[in-house]
Amino acid sequence: MKYKTLITGKNTAVIDEFFIQMDDVFEVISTSLRFNDIMRHIKYFNPDIFVYCVNNEARENIAQMATLKGSLSRARIPVILIGSKEECNEFEKIAVNVANLTLEKPFTAATLKEHILKFMKERKLSMEMRAAEQEREEQIRSEIRKRTDSKEDLEQAFQSLAAMLEEDDIPQPAPRKQAAWQGQSDSAKQFAGDNEFLSAKEMDFASETAKEQESAKRQHILVVDDDPLMLKMLKEHLHGDYDVATAVSGKIALKFLERKKTNLILLDYEMPGENGLDVLEKVRANSATKDIPVIFLTGVSDSEKIQEALVLRPQSYLLKPINREKLLEAITKIIG
Repeated sequence: MKYKTLITGKNTAVIDEFFIQMDDVFEVISTSLRFNDIMRHIKYFNPDIFVYCVNNEARENIAQMATLKGSLSRARIPVILIGSKEECNEFEKIAVNVANLTLEKPFTAATLKEHILKFMKERKLSMEMRAAEQEREEQIRSEIRKRTDSKEDLEQAFQSLAAMLEEDDIPQPAPRKQAAWQGQSDSAKQFAGDNEFLSAKEMDFASETAKEQESAKRQHILVVDDDPLMLKMLKEHLHGDYDVATAVSGKIALKFLERKKTNLILLDYEMPGENGLDVLEKVRANSATKDIPVIFLTGVSDSEKIQEALVLRPQSYLLKPINREKLLEAITKIIG
């Protein structure tokens, strides 16, 4: 397979190498530096690659590449910049973020060909992966669009997606272990080895130590919401079974996660500054936090916003006002 290559620039030596020494892998057509000429070649030649070989280029010729970039991007045509380090740096100062690949001289024709072929192979793989992701995202959006008439419908729609999401190998945390002791006196006895002759002071010490050990086994939940009343209510709902920390903003929540660990995040969608979607994106992008399960708790009922959230694959999604039983049921399914 030959890559259709549209090439321009004043570095005729490099352009000649494409025509003479690399014609086995590149089907090359050259174009002038005129904007309309380049646009016509893009339209009628439909290249796989656009190559700019710089050599004392006029500033206006470089500047027009910023305008061309939109057309090239829409056609999914990558821009490859070739030249000396100084020329490439000058180009990128004027036409910022235009080049997808920059190759700096000196190099041989063989090295040049090797770098471009490697780039195109990686680009193809990346585009295939992205296409698969987009297809999967559309399946999720389609499922949500089917059921957006009421709060109950939206919640059920998310649950119906659970199987689809599990197929994509979303990490699931281990279920919460049962407490080792069922009551304070039993805990103290177990800790003390069921010794009948402990003093009152020793029994108190045993009880406190057992409590600390039991607390260490409780799962931890981080609740993120800009409404203090909502934070208070959720903490009341959960403190009997879980250790709970609260954050009144996404920024504070992310700072918390830098220092401490949590087993689950309850995350509000609409918050000033960084909203729930922003926070979830950063949580998923961080290798230290990417596997933490997230439940969205929000008053948002807009199906488009819900689709945006679900594409990032939270483990559940509940609409406000929060039903305590549904909340505990969702949490139990995820972390026990």
